[in-house]
Amino acid sequence: MRLDSIFSRDARTEKKFLSKLFHKAKKDYPDIITFMDTITLKLEIDDDFHRRFSLELKEIFTSLKFMKFLTTSGLMQEDSLFSVLRKKFYDIMLPEIEDDHTLTSIVNDLFYDQSNFKNFKLIPKDRWERFYTALFRNSEDSELNSIRKDLKSQLIESINILMDRISGGFSDNEMMRYRPLGEYSKTPFNKLSIDIRNIIENPELPFDLLGIRQSIKSCTIYLNDILTQKDNKGISLKVTLKINRINQELQRVKELVKNLSDLKSDNDLVVFFSNATKMWVEYYSPQNFVSKQISSTVYLVTFLATYHNGRTGEKYITTSAKEYFKLYMTAAGGGLIVAVLCYIKYWMGHIPDISPFSTAFLFGLNYAMGFLAIYLLHLTLATKQPAMTAALIAHTLKSNEQDKDINYHDFARLFARLSRSQMIAFIGNVTAAFALATGIFMLLRHAFGWTVVSVSDALKYWDELAYFNPWIIWYASIAGFFLFISGLVSGLVINNQRYYNIPERIYHHPFLKRFFGDKRRRKIANWFEKNNGGVIGNILFGFMMGSAFLVGEFLNIPFDIRHITFAAGNLAMGMAGIDYGGITLMTIIVSIVSVFLIGGFNFIVSFLLSLTLAMRSNNIQIIHIFPMFGAVIKEFFKNPYKFFFPPIKFRKK
Repeated sequence: MRLDSIFSRDARTEKKFLSKLFHKAKKDYPDIITFMDTITLKLEIDDDFHRRFSLELKEIFTSLKFMKFLTTSGLMQEDSLFSVLRKKFYDIMLPEIEDDHTLTSIVNDLFYDQSNFKNFKLIPKDRWERFYTALFRNSEDSELNSIRKDLKSQLIESINILMDRISGGFSDNEMMRYRPLGEYSKTPFNKLSIDIRNIIENPELPFDLLGIRQSIKSCTIYLNDILTQKDNKGISLKVTLKINRINQELQRVKELVKNLSDLKSDNDLVVFFSNATKMWVEYYSPQNFVSKQISSTVYLVTFLATYHNGRTGEKYITTSAKEYFKLYMTAAGGGLIVAVLCYIKYWMGHIPDISPFSTAFLFGLNYAMGFLAIYLLHLTLATKQPAMTAALIAHTLKSNEQDKDINYHDFARLFARLSRSQMIAFIGNVTAAFALATGIFMLLRHAFGWTVVSVSDALKYWDELAYFNPWIIWYASIAGFFLFISGLVSGLVINNQRYYNIPERIYHHPFLKRFFGDKRRRKIANWFEKNNGGVIGNILFGFMMGSAFLVGEFLNIPFDIRHITFAAGNLAMGMAGIDYGGITLMTIIVSIVSVFLIGGFNFIVSFLLSLTLAMRSNNIQIIHIFPMFGAVIKEFFKNPYKFFFPPIKFRKK
């Protein structure tokens, strides 16, 4: 396996020579490290090979510009997630490969073949140290000084560019609202800027590397503390992207300052190139760069949504017997409204000569108005609980960001409270919806002589539940997904109104000042702040539920929704519509089981999606979900009573 072939004439261009090395390694050697060891040994013992190899590298790297690579590669450059995705798409389709003698161009050309990138990363640091030691042996001092001078100059310029971006990003209007006015000089960013300026102005003087690292750490903590202001100021997607970008740039400055420090050590070029080679290769944007960026952004945004939902969810979990029975009464009130909605939806569905889109709009309007009535009257729709309470449960798993231990026992106890709360809400919704739907049917038929529901429609309602159509499980899961989406949107709306300070804008609106006094405007603003998220979430949920059937019709797939409370109302309409004929004890049992299965899947899908999202937003790995529910099962067998009923407190005599 002759290495001299890498100097063949067809490799006598800078990029082809490097590609030739990788091609040689893949073709003639078992792995990249063996090839690296062979090259290094040849450099150590063969002076002619050393001379020719050095000349090839000099042609490539002499006067090479790497500032652009250090200040752009692997760093977010835009404040828009769409811009990030668009730029990455262009980079993949049309990689930035030009004959401009920059490190960016060389790296993009060399690593366009992902196998080269993977092989390069496999080479350990000790191999690079040996390689550079062999490469620089017998080098003239003047040559080494020239290399050192050029490296320092470009490193300092790169650090300067990044620091300007960091200072500019932190000082713009969107970020200024998170700190007291006129206190920039007291922030760690000001101290870091001064430290970096001293390095730039006095590059030959020693600097405090540990002090700069501490300043960068303080800046990172400061940015993270912005998120703690979310409860009263909110935050936007643009700001989360900006925080991500500044954090990336801070980390890059930290690494480049370390590179600059390496140039001041003994045997500095070997140390510098060994560290830089391992470090800088990570700056090349790998294929999963965008997914990591989106994941990081989603983490921040969902944290905001689940935070607000967690606060809302506190009212959905009962502790005492009094709260337990109060929840039953509010759930019964919600069931009464749903019973009315069942009939309105049925009649809307039988309006003659109406398009599917119009039907979907009317269905959505019916659902939305009903859900709004339930929400604004402080009644309960049982399946709205999981999306709100999952966030609260996830928050209880870790009491603070520094706590690495997961408290499975507290999760099990809180889940038991959720379980009994969900059960009593189900019972309240179902019993009230079934009773009132039956009463309405009897009233309209016997008092007014109406044909309330046709026999064919009644049979459809009855047969689906009494003979258990398996598709109801799928339809119930779709409704659970819609519940999850509506809960997420509610949280984001609350965050958005805090970020844009909407309640205060309403209070100070000049138009409202003409007609309302301070107290009335404050009441309007407070009502909006308290209810806007819930109103938007319920309207969205209503229209998603109402238009679901359109997806099934247009795509010719089984796509619809089933909700436990509406299923109970439809069951009552179906039984009454067939005059209770052919009903047996078994069909009654099956229909009841079917109704609660619908509720079960409404709950399971909504809760698991919300819990997964809440765990992600609290930086808890999904793998913990298995021991979490293991603790629930253990707690259930230990005391099943509390999963269904509240604790009974006996008065002391």
